[in-house]
Amino acid sequence: MNRKMYRLCLVMVIMAAVVSGILYYRVLKKKIDIPKEGVFVWEELTGSGCV
Repeated sequence: MNRKMYRLCLVMVIMAAVVSGILYYRVLKKKIDIPKEGVFVWEELTGSGCV
């Protein structure tokens, strides 16, 4: 194999890793994105606590 073939294989491996990482992240984010239970807490800031 010559240098051109090694470069092509390396680029293909990098592209496959990037695409699979993006797809994995999207699938994982969809599962975590929907909270089942939660409590919304509102805290009002007063003038003495803010600078």
